Amino acid sequence: MTTIYCKTTAKGIHSFYMLYRGTEYFLFSQHYRKGVGEFYRKGVSLRKATQYSKAHLDMAILKTMEKIPMYVKYVEKEYDIMVLERTKKKKCCVA
Repeated sequence: MTTIYCKTTAKGIHSFYMLYRGTEYFLFSQHYRKGVGEFYRKGVSLRKATQYSKAHLDMAILKTMEKIPMYVKYVEKEYDIMVLERTKKKKCCVA
């Protein structure tokens, strides 16, 4: 299972990480928001991390959810891994 979580790395900054097959990948940093910290602090599955219904209309969480797929795609390309189902299907059919 792929997990997305955040850490408070500096005063007023959240850093987001992805844990995939035991390896930690840095995704991005953003300004601290209490709701975002509470939602991602303990880690959530990739599916839940981008499921808008779980945000309960918290705009800070919704904006964070919009960012995650873009950064996961970048990590996939950078480290030549396949995390997203869409990527796995695309690689499967192209080869």
